[in-house]
Amino acid sequence: MIKLFSDMGADIPVEIAKKYKIQIFNMVVTDGENEYILNYDIDKYKLFENMSKGVNYKTSQVSYKDFYDAFKDEILAKNEIIYISLSSGLSGTYNTANMVKNDLLDEFPDAKIYIIDSLGASFGYGALAIKISKMIEENESTEEILKYIDFYKKHINYIFTVDELTYLYRGGRLNKAKFIIGNLLNICPILDIVKDTGKLNLFDKVRGHKAFKKKIIDIIKNKSEFLDKQTIIILQGDCEDKANDLKELLMEEFDNKDILISGVDAVIGCHTGPTVLAIVFLDELYGKYDKFEI
Repeated sequence: MIKLFSDMGADIPVEIAKKYKIQIFNMVVTDGENEYILNYDIDKYKLFENMSKGVNYKTSQVSYKDFYDAFKDEILAKNEIIYISLSSGLSGTYNTANMVKNDLLDEFPDAKIYIIDSLGASFGYGALAIKISKMIEENESTEEILKYIDFYKKHINYIFTVDELTYLYRGGRLNKAKFIIGNLLNICPILDIVKDTGKLNLFDKVRGHKAFKKKIIDIIKNKSEFLDKQTIIILQGDCEDKANDLKELLMEEFDNKDILISGVDAVIGCHTGPTVLAIVFLDELYGKYDKFEI
């Protein structure tokens, strides 16, 4: 049997994680004085509200002990382990999981532990975890699952923007001059996640949200010829109206009704703020798992 793990950076809703038997590792959010576990001590709406009042949040990686205890239990149960982590370019969680893997292999040399660096964020790799869960349920081999994971990482794309530059500035993604000028000129930055490093990258900018919608259509058209043959994911922090508008635009532009809107929670949201809006899509097709439902 294969036991599947992910973490709170994947933004998989609790009920969906239970449905697909994905065990989620908690990540702690801190404001410098207090620590909170998402959806237990604080939800994203309260977090975004506090951020708008000047509270600066940071997230902590999954602890060594949490990984060790959970993985050891599965090894003792004779299960294989697949863990899909938040990008190593955004968090140290992947490196900690690998440390635990190496220590456990010293104790249990025959254990099968696969630590996957998603090189992604939010439900972009949450969707990968759900697809892997379906593969496990359909008795796909570990080899086939790992092959699909490799394909997905190579061909998934994240394009996103924010209306409010404050949080990117606080997180060091914008220098002070760009922050001031950007706010004055109503600049919308356009960012992606670099495929081989998993780091955020500011690669373009436009003036205003209307211009962003036109620009993002051009960008994704240039990146993929298969936008009508896959499930496209829209990610949003707390801007559902804009997400729905973008969904309508994509449906019309690409004749694709298979578009899923999902929420960005605090692990990514505390760096981007509530106005984050993203499109996640594949630039190549695999076949069986290009479309999915949750």
